[in-house]
This record gives sequence, C-alpha cells and structure tokens, in this order.
Amino acid sequence: MKNTPINILKIFILLGVLIFSWDGMAQKVAVVLSGGGSRGAAHIGVLKALEENNIPIDYITGTSIGAMVAGLYASGYSPQQIEDYFVSSDFARMATGQIDSRYSYYYKKDSPDASWVDIDLNLKQNISTFLQTNIISPVEMDFAFMKLFAGAAAVASNDFDKLFVPFRCVAADIDSNQTIVLRSGDLCKSIRASLTFPFYFRPIEIDNKLLFDGGMYNNFPSDVALKDFNPDVIIGSKVAGNYPKPDPDDVLSQIQKMLMSDTDFTVQLDSGVLIEPPVEKVDLLDFSKSQEFINSGYNETNIHLDEIRKLITDFRDVDEVEKSREIFNNRKPLYLIDSVQISGLNQNEAAYVHRTLVHKSLDLSLDKIEPGYFNLATDNMLEINSSYMRFDSLAGKYSLYMDIKPADRFSLKFGGNISTRIANQAFVELQYKYLFRNALRLKANVYFGRFYSSVLLGGRLDFPGKTPYYIGGRLVYNHFDYFKSNIHFFEDITPSFLIQDDNYFKVFAGIPVTKTGKLEAAATLASLEDDYYQSNIFSREDTADQTQFQCFAGSIEWELNSLNRKQYASAGAKFIISASYVTGTEKFTSGSLCTMAEDTEINHHWGRVRLIWDNYFEKLGPVMFGFYGELYLSNQNLFSNYTASLLAAPAFEPIPESKTLFLPNFRAYNYGAAGLKAVIKLSRRFDLRAETYIFQPYQQILKAEDNTAYFGGEFDSRYFMASGALVYHSYFGPVSLTANYFDTPDEKFYVVLNVGYIIFNKRAFE
Repeated sequence: MKNTPINILKIFILLGVLIFSWDGMAQKVAVVLSGGGSRGAAHIGVLKALEENNIPIDYITGTSIGAMVAGLYASGYSPQQIEDYFVSSDFARMATGQIDSRYSYYYKKDSPDASWVDIDLNLKQNISTFLQTNIISPVEMDFAFMKLFAGAAAVASNDFDKLFVPFRCVAADIDSNQTIVLRSGDLCKSIRASLTFPFYFRPIEIDNKLLFDGGMYNNFPSDVALKDFNPDVIIGSKVAGNYPKPDPDDVLSQIQKMLMSDTDFTVQLDSGVLIEPPVEKVDLLDFSKSQEFINSGYNETNIHLDEIRKLITDFRDVDEVEKSREIFNNRKPLYLIDSVQISGLNQNEAAYVHRTLVHKSLDLSLDKIEPGYFNLATDNMLEINSSYMRFDSLAGKYSLYMDIKPADRFSLKFGGNISTRIANQAFVELQYKYLFRNALRLKANVYFGRFYSSVLLGGRLDFPGKTPYYIGGRLVYNHFDYFKSNIHFFEDITPSFLIQDDNYFKVFAGIPVTKTGKLEAAATLASLEDDYYQSNIFSREDTADQTQFQCFAGSIEWELNSLNRKQYASAGAKFIISASYVTGTEKFTSGSLCTMAEDTEINHHWGRVRLIWDNYFEKLGPVMFGFYGELYLSNQNLFSNYTASLLAAPAFEPIPESKTLFLPNFRAYNYGAAGLKAVIKLSRRFDLRAETYIFQPYQQILKAEDNTAYFGGEFDSRYFMASGALVYHSYFGPVSLTANYFDTPDEKFYVVLNVGYIIFNKRAFE
C-alpha cells in the first residue's frame, strides 16, 4: 500500500507531538539555597559537586546569602568562578563595606588629628532619623553587584526566567509582613533586597515597597521553587536554622526572635534531598572561613550523591553545561555607559557629581567610571544611597542611575589622649560642608592640655574635573609648654622654662598625583615666639628671655601616603619630599637673668630640603617589618643664642611620645636618620611593636660658655632612640603601653600608658 500525502502528513504530526511531549516530560531539577550569612559559602561547594557529577540544575532559588549564590549561578558564573570570588579580597570588601584602598584618594583627606569619633549633625532631624539605619555602607556592594549582574540582566531583559537558569529570590516586605517573591525587574536590586539584613545594610525600595532580608519570613524558599517551577526533584542546601527561644536576659536574642519568623526547612517534595553541610556557627559577616565552608558543602554533597542519583533520570554532561554557559555569557553586552542619571541633588550639586564621574565624554566603560565613583564615595560631601544600571537595547548601551543626597552640613569630631604622663589633651572640631558645582569645607578646632594647646580656623575649596585641584588656607595658634613635659627638673613649675608659640597663616593649593599622593604648594606668614631660661636656676620674680621670629616661607611638597593608620601603622608606605625657602627677622629680648650684652635683631634667610620615607614591607612569617628614613638639608645659620638656635632647628620625632619632649640631641640643621620597625600581629586588634632609630647630625649645635651657639665637628656624634609597645586598636583609637628610650643626658627611659592619639595641628614649617 502506497503512502498517500495525507498519511505522510499524519506521520509528521505524530512525530512533532512525540518530540514536544518528550521535552515537556523531561525531568526537571530545582536547587534551593537557604540563608545563613557567611555560612552560605557552603552552597558553592554544593553547586560544584552537583555539576561535577552531571546532576542537572534546571531552576534555582535562594534567600539572603543563598540568593546571592543562586543569582551568580543563574547569571552564568561557574561554581569555580563563584568560589574564587567568595575567597577574594574583593568579596571581603564588598561584604564589609570597605572601599578598596586603590580608590581612597589621599588628596581629599584632611590632615591627621586626634579625633576618636566623627558625628554628622543635622539640626532639622529628630532623634529617630538621626540614628543610622545601617552600619555597613552599600557603596562597594552596589558597584560590585552592577559588575556581577548587569550583563545577565541585559540578556534576560529583566525576566528571571530568561537567565542562564530560571531564578527566584525572596525578600521581606515589613509593611505588609509578608514574603515578596522576585521574578523579574532589576536583578541587582532584587538580590540586594534579599540579603539586606536589618541594621547591617540599607533597605532597598522596589515598586514603592521597602524590602529587607528574605530570611525574615522565608529562609528556605522550597515552596517558591515548587509553586513557580513545579520541578520533579528538589535538592536543598541548608546552613541556617530557626532561632531558639529568646532569653529574658539577652536583648539581642529577643530582637532576633522578633525580626525572624520560623521557617519550614523541608524540601516539600517526596523526590527531594536536603543537604546540611556541617558548618560551625560564626558571625553573620565573618567570611574568613569561606574556603572551609565551601569544602564542607562539597564533601557533604558527595556523601549524598547515591541518594541524589536514585532520583535523577536525565544526567547532564558538565561539558554540555559549560558550553551553554559560554553561549549565554557571550551574549552579555559590554559595560558601555552613555548617560548618568542623578536623583536627590539639585542642579549645581548634580554638576559636581558629573564633573567628578565623567568629565567631558559620556561614552565610557564601567571600568573608567569606577575611579570617579569611588572618588565620590570617599568624598564626605555627599552620600550615595544606591546605584544601578539599566540596558537600552536600542542604543546597545547602559544608563547609570545614582540616588545621592548631600552630606549633613555640620559634623562634630572629638577625641584627644589620656596619658599616665603629661600628654593629656582634649580635642574638639566643628566642620561645615557646602556642596555646589564645587565643594567647600570650613572647620574650627581646639586642643587643650597641660603640654599642648591650639586653635585652628581653616577652609578648603575643591574643584572637580579631569584634573581636579584644591585651594585653601588656615590660621593656627600653637602653644607648646616643654617644661611641663619634663618631670625631672623641679617641682616649682609656675615660671615655665621653655614655651613655644607657633602662630601662622598659610594658603595652599594642590593637585592629586596618583590616587595615594598629592603635590601641594604653600605660602606662610608666621610669628614664632619662644620664652625660655637658659639655665634651670630662676625664681618666680624672674623674667624669661624671649626670641621672636617674624617670617615668610614658600614651599612645595610631594607626598605619597598609603599607611593604614594615622598612628601605629602596620601596612602601607609614606614618602614625602619637600623644598622651601624661609626669610625673616629674629628679635631677641633679654630676661632678668640674661648674661648677653644687649638685645639683638638679625635677618635670616635659608633654603631647605626634607625627605621622609616610611615603609612597611611584606610579612616574614608572623612579623611585619618596616623601615623609616629621614633626611634634612639646609643652609640655615645659628640664632642669637644656644637655646634659640635649638628651638629654630627641626626635630627628629618618629615616636609619638618624642613629640611631647624637648630633646636637644635630636635637633639639627642638617641630619640623616634611619630606623627599623617590627610589628607582630597578636590578634585582629592587638599588635606588639618594636622600633629603633639612629640620628646622625652633620654638625651638632653646641653651647658656648656665654650661652651662644656653635657647630660641632662633622659627624662627631650620633644618638639612638628606641620604643617597644603593646597596642590595642579599639574602635575609637589606639590604647598603648609603651616603653621608650631616648639618648639624652637627663631622663632616658619612659614607660607610659596612652589612650588615644598624640597628634597635633601642623606647625608653620610642616
């Protein structure tokens, strides 16, 4: 019997039905990942083991950290790529909100001060809005999420079913007290919402709903996978659990129980497997054990492989999966940005952002935007609330959206130092910030203490652009009472034997030189006044000798600075080279005990070059070694007497306590100095430090019988300085127990406990 056309048509129709029916009946596997904070790294090991053993992953859902791991997988990242990211320094910064030091622009940083705390003030806010809603900045996370997810979102046109594998995550709507299932929309914001743990991260607004961590109401969304995907098999990975009954004496346990609802951690399907990697309980954001947790997830999955294989009928070769992943990733558009949309700022403030970000051209890659983005993030003139990208399929490029608000106009800093010796001081500073097309900062600070007191009024104007620059000025009064810093002279301290007043007005201008450096020029008008006795034998009725130096100085300085702390650094480097010219008039007025014939007035002119190199090297075992070098060259001449000459000489002060002492042996007009440092990190906050230095003057300043000064022989003498310290780096500043040695004829050894910073306002010639 011959086949008729009708019979042939029936055969083709039957074949088509069979093909489509077979595809529709193919087994589908969903993977569900729980929340659990840093323990969620174990999910990566689970995915890795499943892929290596040809277990298909057709759908994936997750909550909180599980949403991030699931989102990465659905966005075309392999388990190995996800693992590499989780154990990287990039991920650690993202999770803790620490901005990459590569983008910490040194030229924008203010001079170091003794502050412990910096508080933003908004006089219009009530106490409820004054309190912070998050303790971790979202800036690093938002940018990282753009780089990780924007390409996949563009491929899928914001439909989570069109990702590499269909994806779901959940978030909590605290207004309606219900779980929100995120199936489409901005992928970056959806995953951010799912892992926005209350108080740690700023909540995300999606569709006019303020969303928090999905784990609050559903920490294991197997029900979502079952309802949305109707899979044949569910494989769950669980690293979280319900919180225990709250303790009446433990407020934190009560808050946790109020925030987090109990979750059903069953896979809700007979053909399902629940994998529970044995991970230890750690802090929510402690990712130091990520590799260990990944390995735990991998090993635990292998233990369950026989159980899983019994449920699987359609295995998928890992090479086939990798090929599909490559095809998906090749469809991701390049990160080219042709517009930046700013909300939350007025026109002038937005212009400041645009000039910092894009300069002249808008057609930029995300990598080129990155430095400007973090320049803004480290700028205390504004606050980036959120940022995300959207792809325009017609233009083939992205738009960058940023929600930004100006920083609070006023901020208050306070701190100082509490010492068992004489370096007690308090510090208070008030700052005012005003943002327009440029950025204006004004500040006033006060130090007061037994040894040191100071008042500073200053301002600075920053101009953004392709080559940013700044100008500014400061008016400073510094008062140093060295007699009160030396306990070995005598008890009657009413007429202090050595007082320095360092008063000046300085204007300056600078530009950045690399991200960690700046080049700055300055002009200074100074009035320096020293009151002193040239011996320690005097009474209350006596009057001190006085030297005044009215002068002008011009200087230029190049500084590179990547040190990790403003005092007791243990990493990074600082390099300074400066040149200056000083001209002025010295006026000496004799006191009641002066043996010099008459008052004098002398003109002085000198040039100087100064070089400082402070560098910490790589660790050698548990020890971090450092080197410090300093070179000072000048053609400065002697002042009218020995004490005045010493006070006019620069001092070598590498140890914090040395700044509070008058050390004649460590002052000279020309010198070289060098030292070695060793820092042992005992724990995350405790350091044990040892430092030793040699100071070599070219010619020491010596005292003649008539109290005048003269230069000693070339390289005739050299002096040593050493310090050992146990330092605890607290949240507000260092707490240090220090034993110091200074090569002086008087008191050589000092043991002192300090709480805080021994940092002063800069002197006229610093």
